[in-house]
Parts: sequence; C-alpha cells; structure tokens
Amino acid sequence: MSQDDSSPTSSATGALAGQHVLVTGGASGIGRACAERYRAEGATVYVADLHPSSSDEILLDVADPDAWNALAESLPPLDLVHLNAGITTPGRQSLMSDVTVPLSDVTDEAYRAIMGVNLDGVFFGVRAVLPKMVEHGGGQILVTASMAGLAGMPGDVAYTASKHAVVGLVRSLGATLDAHGVCISAICPGFVATPLVPENARGFIREMGMPVIEPSQVAEAAMQALAARSNGSQWMVWGDTIRPYEMPELGLR
Repeated sequence: MSQDDSSPTSSATGALAGQHVLVTGGASGIGRACAERYRAEGATVYVADLHPSSSDEILLDVADPDAWNALAESLPPLDLVHLNAGITTPGRQSLMSDVTVPLSDVTDEAYRAIMGVNLDGVFFGVRAVLPKMVEHGGGQILVTASMAGLAGMPGDVAYTASKHAVVGLVRSLGATLDAHGVCISAICPGFVATPLVPENARGFIREMGMPVIEPSQVAEAAMQALAARSNGSQWMVWGDTIRPYEMPELGLR
C-alpha cells in the first residue's frame, strides 16, 4: 500500500493549510463532510473507508490492526487523524424505530462487529498513528463519538456501550498526551442526516422534538474542537448547539 503525497487535493490557505489529514469512514456522511471541510481549510486529505467511493480513497477495515499498521507506515507523517468510522448494531432496522434490539437478541456476531468498528477501530487507529505523530513533533486526533456516549440510548444498547467506551478512551488518553504534543478529543453529535438515521426515521425524530442536523454542522463542530485543542474533551453537537461537555467531578482523593 502506498500513497503519493500529491494525489489528494488541497487549497493553499485556511486553518489547516499544509497539514496532512486522515479521515476514516470518509466515503459518506459525517466523514465525507469533514473531509471536504478539511480540504477547504487547506489540508491534504486521505480518505479511508471499508467501501471506498472512488479510486482516490483507501480501502481500510478499521477493525484490523494489521491493516492499520500498514496504512500508518505507508502515509507521510499526519498532523490530524479523524477516527470517524462507525456503525449501529447489525440487525437493527433503524435508529428511533419502534423496534428496539433487546440485549438477548444481540448475537455474538453483531456484538463483535459493532465493537470492532466503533471501539477497536479507534483503539487500533490511535495505537498505529501515535508513534509517528509523536516522532513528527505532535498533532491532533479527533474521534467521532456520539451523544449516545454521554447518555443512555435504550434502543441500541451495544451501540451506546461502544460510544461510552470511546469517550472513556479519549478522556483517559487526554491526560497523558500533552507531554508528547498530541491532543485527542471527541465530537458527540446527536441525530445526523446520514444513512445511520434513514429518511423514514427523521420525521419521527423531529416529531419527538429532537433536531436532525446536517453533516456539515458536525464538520463545523470538528473545526471548533480542533481550534480549542483541549485534551480529553468531548464536544456536544445538538441542533445549533456546539459546546464542550462538562463531565461531573467525582472529587475522589
């Protein structure tokens, strides 16, 4: 696997001018919107996806640690890695449908699949890119979590568990990476108009009084999180609201 540095397109100016950026799950939805925004901000962007939509995109199974190691080795030093790839529990008809997935109905295969993408994909990704990033002098890692990582979502327990785990990973790593010049943070969107929230569910969500936002709004949240460079932080993205989430302090000594 090899990449020509000149193959992805970028502009000469912007907040990310001259930076090399990797986006996973970048062929559609939030990932595509973020990749487009990063290019508009001047970055050279590499898009990786399990289902590439063009020859410029890289085939990557984020749940495969060997694939991650090969990709990290093939790319130039990265200034930003956006670990965005994610799925809902296989077998679930849709988010916010009347049909939930009771824990007893989640098969071993479905559980392994969702944890493989949503949690392992982040863990393996950070582990693969971090050494080269530190050697290069630092950088940023941004993770797409979810509001389901901050509060329970009873309709999809496995998805909620995976996103809580990702938030915990970001919080714990944030305390250790400052000394290495690396910042890790997470964006936590609510309902976004992507294939994970199909058309037939969006009207129901709005009837319940909850917003469905566009992927471009999540890309704006990503830029705000990157600009803030707050290690271990989580950013709520709910309607027009984009703000850091304040975890309660336990006060343990």
